[in-house]
Amino acid sequence: MISEVASVLGGLVTGVGGVCAAGIFNRRKRRADAVAVLTRAAAQMVEPLSRQLAAMTAELEAHRRMVADAERRCRLAAPQHASWDIVVRSSLLNLGVDVPPPPPLEPEEIPMTGSAPG
Repeated sequence: MISEVASVLGGLVTGVGGVCAAGIFNRRKRRADAVAVLTRAAAQMVEPLSRQLAAMTAELEAHRRMVADAERRCRLAAPQHASWDIVVRSSLLNLGVDVPPPPPLEPEEIPMTGSAPG
C-alpha cells in the first residue's frame, strides 16, 4: 500500500511540476507573442509617419529654395530700382512736382516704429 501511495504521490508531483513548467513556458510564449504583435503595430504606425515626415521635409526644402531664389532676385534688382527712383524723382522735381524721397528698399533700412504685435 505504501508503494502505491508513493507511486501516486510521485505521479502527482511529476504531473504538477510538468503543469507548472508548461505554464511558465506558455506564459513566456504569450509574452513573446504580445511583444511581436506590439512591435508589428508600432512598425505599421511608424512607416506612414516616416513617409509623411520625408514628404514634408522635401516640401520645406523646396519652399526654402524658392524663398532664397526670390531674395536673391530682389537683391539683384534693388540697385536698379534705387537708380530708377532717383531718376524719376529728379525728373518730377525738375517739372515742379514735389515728391518725397523714395522709401528704402532693404528691410534693414526701414525704421521700426511702435512695438511688435503679440
